[in-house]
Amino acid sequence: MLAILWIMAVAAVVAMSAALTARHEVVEGAARVWLERARWEALGCERRTVAAIDAILRDAPTATDVAAAWRTLPRHLAAASSIADCGVQLEAAGTRLDVNGATQEMLANLFAALGLEIESPALVGALEDWIDPDDDPRANGAEREWYELAGRFAPRNDSLADLRELARVRGFEGPGRFDSVLTIEPGRVSLATASVPVLMAVPGITRETAEQIVALQQAGTPLSSLLEIAPVVSSRSASALEARYVDAARLTTPDPDAWLVRVRAARGVPSVAVQLEWRVIRTGRRCAVARTRSRA
Repeated sequence: MLAILWIMAVAAVVAMSAALTARHEVVEGAARVWLERARWEALGCERRTVAAIDAILRDAPTATDVAAAWRTLPRHLAAASSIADCGVQLEAAGTRLDVNGATQEMLANLFAALGLEIESPALVGALEDWIDPDDDPRANGAEREWYELAGRFAPRNDSLADLRELARVRGFEGPGRFDSVLTIEPGRVSLATASVPVLMAVPGITRETAEQIVALQQAGTPLSSLLEIAPVVSSRSASALEARYVDAARLTTPDPDAWLVRVRAARGVPSVAVQLEWRVIRTGRRCAVARTRSRA
């Protein structure tokens, strides 16, 4: 009798295990289906958004109007009924400072603009050591030996592959601490969209100049040339810009080098989501998708 009870108990456990496995596979399969549907929805939004951008550029009366439309693209897309259900988010390349491409001077200027002037040498040194190809620490930096002694990930010795990696660099600990001003997306600093601290990273741009540029952004009339700002700032700020104008002009652009377009789509219960991001560049009166990223 006891043996029969044991056999029945084992059989019940096996049956329950099989049922749970089958249920897990069903749920997992459904999640994959919903994820694929979300991905197709996001791709559909991508196609419609690209078509809407093409229409905006195509319908602009003159070449000057084309450039102005590109400069203020979010405002124009907001009126496009064809993508009203997509929840598209746009960010111009150069709205944040490219952490991989910025010079030491630009990084130091940025940290000073954020009120981190005292910490700036250590922050710049640690970041440069993380990216450079060697294991020789700079005067204010930190290389492999420091990280190993601290029980932390060693430096990549290459460009950051993801902005989340920045939290591994000494002094940058804490998720999202610099997300609003730093990126790994290449692009000259955008005069049409960059914030005051990011603009102040550019040599020759004082806080006054940066604030005036942002005021023009907010008024919906961003600069069409960096030269336009000199007459509306003090002589001190104008002189600072003039002294470094060649560098400032090279590192900035009135018309963003590209726009990053993001769409997030979710399906199912519980919901599964996918985020699609693509980099759109302008080619005359058309746009082209230069790169696509997706994240589930």
